[in-house]
Amino acid sequence: MNGRSQLGHVTADDLAGLQDGQKPFAVIVGCADSRTPPTILFNQGLGRLFIVRVAGNTVDRRGLASIVYAVRNLGCPLVVVMGHTGCGAVAAAEAVVDGKTELDPSLEEMIVPIIPAVLTARRTRRNDIAVAAVEENARRVAAKLHTSDTSLQQAVDEGRLMIVACVKELHSGRVRFLD
Repeated sequence: MNGRSQLGHVTADDLAGLQDGQKPFAVIVGCADSRTPPTILFNQGLGRLFIVRVAGNTVDRRGLASIVYAVRNLGCPLVVVMGHTGCGAVAAAEAVVDGKTELDPSLEEMIVPIIPAVLTARRTRRNDIAVAAVEENARRVAAKLHTSDTSLQQAVDEGRLMIVACVKELHSGRVRFLD
């Protein structure tokens, strides 16, 4: 946000240190939206973040397997579930809930997991329901990770893993961590 990037250009020297493996310090579960690239948002170079991206920042079986791999095999101590304002997947779930559009079967796996977050956000009576839905979706995905795999829950219980949720604000570029 201060305009100073530490990423620069990738050189052969950058790649040489990664030939024997990776040791990322965090797993980022983010949206596939082209405006939310985690390496740029968090100013981290190669080998620092293990990234799982899918529209709506939800986690299916393959995404969960990737997260478990990063925690078990790479020793990642942090999982960050990152939603973002202006999320098209959340907007699509809202449109289905509102009856403005029918659920497209080809988008069902993306939209259906987000609908409970939209419904919960509507009960909050906040002014910006769309932002509330994005926040709720990130929180729900993070909470679900605690119970989706016993090894993740064990790592949390043993203090080896923290799972948190955040929202990237498109208008400011700020990443806001949620409670």
